[in-house]
Amino acid sequence: MKRVGVAVLCALMISTAGCTPGVQLHPSPLDTSARSDRIQDLSMAINRSPRNPKFYVQRAQAFENNGEYKDALADLNQAMILVPDDPKYRFLRGIAYAYAGDDDAARQDFERAEQMDPGSAESYNARAWLWATAPDASMRDGKKAVDAATKACQMTNWQEPEFVGTLAAAYAETGDFDQAIKWQQKSVDLTPQTLLSTYNERYARLELYQSHKPWRPTPPRNPIKSS
Repeated sequence: MKRVGVAVLCALMISTAGCTPGVQLHPSPLDTSARSDRIQDLSMAINRSPRNPKFYVQRAQAFENNGEYKDALADLNQAMILVPDDPKYRFLRGIAYAYAGDDDAARQDFERAEQMDPGSAESYNARAWLWATAPDASMRDGKKAVDAATKACQMTNWQEPEFVGTLAAAYAETGDFDQAIKWQQKSVDLTPQTLLSTYNERYARLELYQSHKPWRPTPPRNPIKSS
């Protein structure tokens, strides 16, 4: 697997706000059968509503759970076709590229997303997420991840479960699992149980932190090489 390179994180530091995915494209410690069931459910949802970009993003997250980044990227590409002006999807795709091993593509997506929405909460969140979870330990920085995630949460009044979950991941990277558990519990509490797969993923991550383990992305089954 190609390491997440310096160029990727440098791209996250473009603006003075400095922030950059994932949104969280976040794999979780769900078992294999649950992951497969989620992909099947989301595929049916896409068949019913092929113009809804959120289903493609959610299935991309499920593919990432399995290290199937090429399939995840295909779904993110489709979401971007449906909503070409949403920088969140570019942040998400940038993180997917970084996890898959294509640093150049990741850098380009981060740069473009930052140009589209500089200094946004999404920007802070995505930067924090990669600093907290990058596969290459030398690229992770828990303290900076906490600072950026805190900013994203402040900008959204601590009511965005995705961003609060990023803060939990950042604290887990620093080894402060009490804070990781606290904020992941809040992320779970903010998530409607009607969003069952998302709720289960966030709850599974809570259990991971309760076991004093940080979150890490699934290694890609087929690493994507930079051109």
